[in-house]
Amino acid sequence: MTSQTTARWGEPVDPKTYTEVGNEVDWRYGRKEFQEAYDLMEETWPGLPEDEMHPSMQDCLQFKAFLLAHLGRSEETLEVIRAALRSGYSWGLSWGVFDSIRDLEGYPDVEKENQELIHAERDAARREVTVMLPEDHRVGNRSPLCILLHGDGDCSGKLMEHWTTEPLLKRGFIVAFVQSSQLVFTNRFAWLPDPKIAWDDIRTSYMELCEQYTIDEERVLLCGFSGGAITTVDLVFGEAIPAAGFICLCPEFKPERFTPEAVKAAAERGVRGAFLEGSLVWPLDDEQDMMDVMQEAGFPIQLILNEDLGHAFPSDFEGKFEQALRFVLGA
Repeated sequence: MTSQTTARWGEPVDPKTYTEVGNEVDWRYGRKEFQEAYDLMEETWPGLPEDEMHPSMQDCLQFKAFLLAHLGRSEETLEVIRAALRSGYSWGLSWGVFDSIRDLEGYPDVEKENQELIHAERDAARREVTVMLPEDHRVGNRSPLCILLHGDGDCSGKLMEHWTTEPLLKRGFIVAFVQSSQLVFTNRFAWLPDPKIAWDDIRTSYMELCEQYTIDEERVLLCGFSGGAITTVDLVFGEAIPAAGFICLCPEFKPERFTPEAVKAAAERGVRGAFLEGSLVWPLDDEQDMMDVMQEAGFPIQLILNEDLGHAFPSDFEGKFEQALRFVLGA
């Protein structure tokens, strides 16, 4: 991949190339190829912004800081974080990957500035819903619904870049991307910090969708990635809304409402589900435990492993999602 001319730091002339590089960095990160991923980023976007940072480059700086931290380059990690703060972008500094920088001399000032930015941003944070309709949608038609949840430390816009909706839309589904109201840092949100707020966000969104559209409540799917996948499991087995099925990418932890009793009840309601996980991290204790409980209860669950990948979207996600969707819909 060759370097490209930019209008200013991090603003690619060719957005497609930006996406391709980002996807490759993400893939290498999932394979723990930290040095290779970092070299690719430096080749494409060398240095750091001197003034205002272009919004699309928030992910670039985040990946750069993650990679530097994994490579043990603590001082450089802290400087990347300072570069974002100079442009008014806060960080999720609670991640364990940043433990190595907490004892550095300048870290307390960085943490203080970061928290001040986050508190100011949270005052304006609101739940958001983005709806996609099938081409042949007609007002009053009874339609199936799929609610999609982004990962923690992410947003609906990023999920839309990766989660294909074509298999849903061609089946007549109304697709709703719901963005959490729990801001964790600039433009990034989470579900797991407060499950009660997550439930309120999803249930309110569902009721609004039912008021706006004619929803077939017997054909409602919940899908999500990472923190959104964990929340999906919690919502389905907690019966937050009448979900008939779920598809979860990387649901690494077992939520509180996943119990043998809840799984048995869901199986009796006819719920079906699918887990997608990276082969490089499988088996994960909580995920394996959930699989075992569901299989023992006779709950219809499919496990799809993404070969040679960790906690990330596979390059062939559309095909994998189509496979999962056929299983969950029983067709």
